Amino acid sequence: MMGRKEDSQGKLEFIDIEALVPANYLLRKIQEKIDFSFIYTKMEKYYSPVGRKSIDPVLLYKMLLIGYLFNIDSERKLELDVKLNVGYRWFLGLDLTDPVPDHSVFSQNRRRRFKDGKVFQEIFDHVVQLCIREGLVTGEIVVTDSTHIKASAAKEKVQKVEVTKTPSQYLNTLEEEAKKIEEELEEKRKETGKQKS
Repeated sequence: MMGRKEDSQGKLEFIDIEALVPANYLLRKIQEKIDFSFIYTKMEKYYSPVGRKSIDPVLLYKMLLIGYLFNIDSERKLELDVKLNVGYRWFLGLDLTDPVPDHSVFSQNRRRRFKDGKVFQEIFDHVVQLCIREGLVTGEIVVTDSTHIKASAAKEKVQKVEVTKTPSQYLNTLEEEAKKIEEELEEKRKETGKQKS
């Protein structure tokens, strides 16, 4: 008898995201070996001690690291990929129902909060250097899980994946993409007569 999958999207389930992330997953290895808490100390002077809570800066840098390691050259695509990927959510400490930071948070932080200093770039470079020091990443390649392995390869086998950009080139690519989108939006505003004041 032919089986048919019944609609089960509406049921309630208890899910342990930790159990869904493979033991040899690159982000799990990074989480085990890298202490990201230094970011709080470096960033403290850029945040007011009063007012509304910001998005956790460690979460933002971890998102950028995901984008860098998995070659996601768009902040919009990074936002979408984090929404859809359980491994990314686990690495960021987000539950399945937690909101993902909007793509605009990155460009806004670069342009407003960190416009006078190079701390944004310095911290990102330092995170990548920590990964290199721990042997998780080299200057030219990234070791990753079986995601990129050909079907005939053993699951335990690890393949080297080339990283095509330096951390600063990656951040520059994101900035260029954000500027391009802003220019397109400004052009649409002009066409509709709804210019920013």
